[in-house]
Amino acid sequence: MAHAAGTSARTHRLIGLLAALLLAATTALAFGRVFLGATSSLQLVGAAVAAAGLAVVFERRSLLLSTVASAAGLVLAVGLIVYPGTTWYGLPTADTLRAALDAAAVIGEQARIQAAPAEPIGPLLLAAVVSLWAAVFSAHALAFRAGSPLLGLIPPVALVAFADTVLEEFVKPLYGVAFLAAALLVVFADGLARVQGWGPIWSSARRGVARSASRGARRLALTALGVAVLAPIFVPGFGSKALVDFGTPAADRVAIDPLVSVQNYLTQQSPVEVLRVTASEPAYIRLVALPDFDGVLWKPGSEEGAILGPGDPVPGALPDEPTDRMTIDVTADLAQRWLPTPYPMTSISVTGRTVRFVAATGTTFVDAPLDQGDTYVVAASLVQPTGDELRETTVSTPLENGRYLRLPENSEEIEQIRELARDWTEDVRTPFDKALAIQNRLQDPSEFTYTIDTPLRAGTRSILEFLQESRSGFCQQFSTAMAVMLRSIDIQSRVVVGFATGNLTRTTGQYSVMTDRAHAWVEVYFPGWGWMPFEPTPRRVNPTVVGYDPPAGACPGPGCVDTGTETGGETASPTGPGGSQRERIEGDPRLGNAPLRPPTDLPAAAPVGNDPPIGARTALLIAAIVGAVILLVVPPARVLRRAMRRRGAAAEPRRLILVTYEQFTERAAGLGLGRSPGETLEEYRRKVRETGYLANGDLDRLTRLASAAAYSAHDPDGEQAREAGEAAETAIREIRRAVGPARWLVGLYRRP
Repeated sequence: MAHAAGTSARTHRLIGLLAALLLAATTALAFGRVFLGATSSLQLVGAAVAAAGLAVVFERRSLLLSTVASAAGLVLAVGLIVYPGTTWYGLPTADTLRAALDAAAVIGEQARIQAAPAEPIGPLLLAAVVSLWAAVFSAHALAFRAGSPLLGLIPPVALVAFADTVLEEFVKPLYGVAFLAAALLVVFADGLARVQGWGPIWSSARRGVARSASRGARRLALTALGVAVLAPIFVPGFGSKALVDFGTPAADRVAIDPLVSVQNYLTQQSPVEVLRVTASEPAYIRLVALPDFDGVLWKPGSEEGAILGPGDPVPGALPDEPTDRMTIDVTADLAQRWLPTPYPMTSISVTGRTVRFVAATGTTFVDAPLDQGDTYVVAASLVQPTGDELRETTVSTPLENGRYLRLPENSEEIEQIRELARDWTEDVRTPFDKALAIQNRLQDPSEFTYTIDTPLRAGTRSILEFLQESRSGFCQQFSTAMAVMLRSIDIQSRVVVGFATGNLTRTTGQYSVMTDRAHAWVEVYFPGWGWMPFEPTPRRVNPTVVGYDPPAGACPGPGCVDTGTETGGETASPTGPGGSQRERIEGDPRLGNAPLRPPTDLPAAAPVGNDPPIGARTALLIAAIVGAVILLVVPPARVLRRAMRRRGAAAEPRRLILVTYEQFTERAAGLGLGRSPGETLEEYRRKVRETGYLANGDLDRLTRLASAAAYSAHDPDGEQAREAGEAAETAIREIRRAVGPARWLVGLYRRP
């Protein structure tokens, strides 16, 4: 006897659930590799499985309800995974929201500076949870609601591809195999749903058509999986790095981005010359000061500064101050507006550029990045204190409301760093000697090792790990660690990024500054002298620091040797002013309390401290965010409006049926099947049926009920109204599945 071969609706639903959960789990495992440790990966798996579970539970509910439930689940996941300390018995609070908003503001900067695999710090973990949750939810919506499994696989594939892109490791095929198996199961579940829609498969044999079809499907799936795993091995370039580096700010420009690109340029096989400096003395070349530390990032201030005319004195500089006239030739196109200058300087002349100077941080800007061939002249101050003069300074009053002492509050890592700083400085009393003690401890080769073969990670946890465990790194680890240690014991400090002393070219008498001289160091504030540099990085000698603290193995006079570039080469670098006694000048522009307003004879300038005007990129970003918000809000708003109209008509079955039919035609119009003016219900039914999109008679039932409600003298009952609602939902779902996801997505925003 013939029987129906197939699966029950319950079995089909279980297969769909298994496919969604497996896809979520494998995506989370593959994506979780961007973090250190297994804990973060397990947390992401939990979040992904929860997102998939919610999507499956609310699959038959309205899109609005499903979206709201998923958003609530996401908020709960963020609280439990990212900020558990801010929750109330696991429930998010206002503190959770504030922490998430603060972290969201630095996600972009975090993503740029962290090397994968990264520490699971708040901003990055927040971004991972949100992106993974959104990918799983959208994958389910596209694969099972819209009936397009291939389109539904795009969000998870993007996350897995992102992890493979940022991780510099050999391909691990296990993740790929698991993910491909989950993807095939999703496609199988969708195919099963389509077959079930055709009706039962009849076979005279108990193990006939169904068994043959399933055996063929299994063979096809295994073959596809094997080809997908093995084929890439035979593709030319397998395992090599990408041909295009999407992280480069500009194709042919040099960008020394604070805490991002310095390591890239240190490890460059063929360093590029950036500057040629003509000067009587060598000097560090400063790009930008980073005064603001939020516990993760050191960031430059937002001040634009005062305009300086060609040759105008820098605010605070004295007319009789001894200077060294420097000519700086730009030999490579630069990507940023920061102007490379010695520090401190007394005046500057840049032809064809508008120059701004921020007295509070000593950073100089130009209106457009410099190009190869540009030349400018700087007068560098030669005023320098001795160690005894700095030792005699008093404890300084906090500048700018404690800006240079600011550290994260209630941080366990900061407390441990503070205890370490106190231990290193317990035998000295003055701020100068404490700074020297920390600098010399970090430069001690028996305790710390210089290497560029180390990942750069930000945050107080990484600083503590550097100080207590790894004890190895390059300039950025040493400078950030020293600055945080100084702040923890109430010594005002900041990080500075620029270039170390260039290599002297004896034929031209110029100092050649290459990209591998990119460097970061520390500046400490001393009342009466201002901001003085300190050099915590081993194998570096700052000529200014030599004047008040000759390092071990270096002499304070001419002919001292910088023991090499950060790549390890030997370069001769005469030291400069050395330890000569200099006159103390209260008006030195290094002072943190130097005038923040330009002299009256300078051209009109924007007030210091004002936020910079919104640029084109910022405006585009704002427009994109507003557009994204609108795109996200429109569909739920329409769903809510339809629900409110039905609720308003719920007391009258006749009116409810007519409203249901009207809403069906509106939604069908968004899919390209609108009802023309004057078109009868029967004419519209025939037009839609002729498309071949409908096969189950739901539109016929809806048309019959709507015609009766419109023209019959007998009032319909609540059961008929409910039947009309079910018929409308089933019919619109069939049309949606038939027209494809592209028209469905467009229909969400098309005006009916």
